[in-house]
Amino acid sequence: MGMTITEKICARAAGRDRVGPGDMIDGKIDKLYIKDLRFSKAEDPKGLYGLFKEILKEMGIHKAWDPDKVIINFDEQPARSTRRAEGQESAKQFSQEHGATIYEGYQGGIGHNVMVEKGHVRPGEFIVGADSHSCTYGALGCFATGIGFTETVGVLATGKIWLKVPPAIYIELAGKRPSWIWGKDIVLRIMAEFGANGAVNKTIEYGGSAVDDISIESRLSMCNMAVESLALNAVFPPDERAIEYVKQVSTATFTPVESDPDAEYESRLRFDLTDMEPFVAAPGVPSNGQPVHEFVGTKINQAFIGTCSNSRIEDLRVAAKILKGKTVHPGVRMIVTPASYGAYFQAREEGLLEIFEKSKALLTASECGICTRPSLATGEVCISSGNRNFPGRMGHRDAQIFLGSPATVAASALAGEIVDPREFLPI
Repeated sequence: MGMTITEKICARAAGRDRVGPGDMIDGKIDKLYIKDLRFSKAEDPKGLYGLFKEILKEMGIHKAWDPDKVIINFDEQPARSTRRAEGQESAKQFSQEHGATIYEGYQGGIGHNVMVEKGHVRPGEFIVGADSHSCTYGALGCFATGIGFTETVGVLATGKIWLKVPPAIYIELAGKRPSWIWGKDIVLRIMAEFGANGAVNKTIEYGGSAVDDISIESRLSMCNMAVESLALNAVFPPDERAIEYVKQVSTATFTPVESDPDAEYESRLRFDLTDMEPFVAAPGVPSNGQPVHEFVGTKINQAFIGTCSNSRIEDLRVAAKILKGKTVHPGVRMIVTPASYGAYFQAREEGLLEIFEKSKALLTASECGICTRPSLATGEVCISSGNRNFPGRMGHRDAQIFLGSPATVAASALAGEIVDPREFLPI
């Protein structure tokens, strides 16, 4: 019996020839990602670094596990709270004493995008991150999952983590992807099939003939959303497109793995993309997805392109294509937050930022931004390219958040209501 991509990577991390669903492993970590907030005192009075030093002392260890494999990113710049500012100072202190790669200022952006763009994610690797959306990295053929505060301290000390190997769900993507369909549409459709708890502690593996035509940016978006169905991780096969992307951003060697033809899956689902309509998720949970025509005419107050889900250069390009030569509806505030400063500067070179400015969209610094900060008043409605639409996520609990692709967000910003983006794109 063969193994899946995830099982092969877990087996290598555990130093075993093979593993299967339900096996417990003590896996060696290839990379650890930590966001600045984890260094604050939000989860422990000592903060991550203080607790880490205390544990090291008790263990008789004087230095952190391999600092070359620890990547820290400042997701909020400038810090907007004392807690966040202290967390960033603590992160710098940790780096000075133990070593780590830190991204801040114009070197950074939203951490998950920075990890990918800076070449820290490679096929076949076993990666954990102190944030739930660390599952994003599976788009490049690696195992990647989010871990909690205490687990992060443990990895810093030992470079290992206990993990139960997850059962796998195979999702076959078939047919011909229409030009107006992006990864966000596809994953919202899949999540609507799963439901809010459809993949608890499982791995989602994408495959099928349509994968070849799905961009890296769209794959990142699809893997990013896996945790919204409570999956442990999601992964795409490390095909030619993925390997070429990694070689462009990293000179390091890597060993990609693919699922065996006789690998076993807990279940299989098939989605034909040929005649697919753009998808939108209604407020509440991301799995509340329906074809966009179900929501057409819903008035909006805010349109947001940002977050670690959908604000990469591909997203900025399609939004600019829709907005070019037009002006955002006077009753809508549109906010554009590039995923990283790499994407920000590339968008500037391509003239996309000027298009946003002329269309009256508000450009912000590259950071997590309003994804989790109040921006919606009572009763307001937002359409967002983000990954979460929980009550109170972006402001008042009585505000409503719809999720859609950047194309749907941009088109709706022009109309002042949710619309089918195909009306604004060439077919």
